Amino acid sequence: MRDELGWSRSEIFFAVSMRGWIGIVITPLVSRYLDDKNGVRIMTLVGGLMNTASLILISQVHEQWQFLLLFGVIGGVAQTAQTGITVAIVPKWFIARRASAVLFSTLGGGLAALILPLFLAPLDDEIGWRGGWLVVGLLALMLSTLPTVLLRRQPEDVGLLPDGGQQTRGVSGRPAQEVSFTRKEAMGTPAFWLLMIGVAFGSLACNGVPTQVTNMFTERGFSLETASIALVAYGFASIGARLVWARVVDRHHLRVVLMILALYGAFAMPVFLIIPDGIGNAGLAYGALVGFFVGAYIPLHGLVWAVYFGRAQVGAISGAARPLGIVFLSGGPFLLASTRDLFGTYTVGLLLLSVSLLVCVGCLYLARPPAGPRQVASA
Repeated sequence: MRDELGWSRSEIFFAVSMRGWIGIVITPLVSRYLDDKNGVRIMTLVGGLMNTASLILISQVHEQWQFLLLFGVIGGVAQTAQTGITVAIVPKWFIARRASAVLFSTLGGGLAALILPLFLAPLDDEIGWRGGWLVVGLLALMLSTLPTVLLRRQPEDVGLLPDGGQQTRGVSGRPAQEVSFTRKEAMGTPAFWLLMIGVAFGSLACNGVPTQVTNMFTERGFSLETASIALVAYGFASIGARLVWARVVDRHHLRVVLMILALYGAFAMPVFLIIPDGIGNAGLAYGALVGFFVGAYIPLHGLVWAVYFGRAQVGAISGAARPLGIVFLSGGPFLLASTRDLFGTYTVGLLLLSVSLLVCVGCLYLARPPAGPRQVASA
């Protein structure tokens, strides 16, 4: 697209960031329905149809504002509407093994990073980038839109209980009882604000490198094969991270796990700057390092609201906090692209990502789980 239409990196990746920034406005509107019985199902179906339409229409764009409208604005509304699955549905279905359930339910993100580049490259050669967008739109209809009619908000809606109907038990042997905050109660705790800031700063690094990693390597003089291997390695590591951390996160508090992840990510991001030129396995190593961080952080950071404040109003609580996180998560690609255009190198952008992750560690350290009067969830 860049070669044919003559757009700059910043113009393309501004649309990628815009796709997320739209969520700042849409999230508070959508989140109020995520705790309703049919709210998530309706939101994800509408969002899926919008996403499908926008992807298909992108195959016909000729002007940058058209791409910005379709991919950035309409796609951003659709993406926000579809996030209720991991934010509000999975945490309501699980308590005892909630974290590992979320990790497994988001394996699609890692599979997409692994499969789509290998699938789209030959597709582009055969039918061009316009035909490629059309195919992706049809795949979105089949794989992420039509299945939403099967969604159910929580197990109680279909006569079941969390965790597969098994009664969860605490360490004392008595049945474990989860307590839940209202949105007002949650926002009245210091932990809410520290989590909101910390999670947002940690999110800055999650989209930036994956969207730019092929450009990062090819502009350093590495072959396109090495750059492609970096993206494939990222996909493999992203999947592996979910499988590895699923065994850890149910045994330790999520706050501690996220601190370790963010600290690891802070050192992994700038490794690209010290990779010697001409190293054949550079793409494999760096892609794996980044994927092992992003693959676990993306699903786990959205889980903090259910872990800290319970599942009864997790949709409303997360909806109050997510706009700031969306600003940072969506700003990563534009940050790297714009600093590259401004300074002629990715060094500044990568160092800023590391600093943001260290800020995340500090906020999480201070965000102790709140204590005080809480509303016991009916379940």
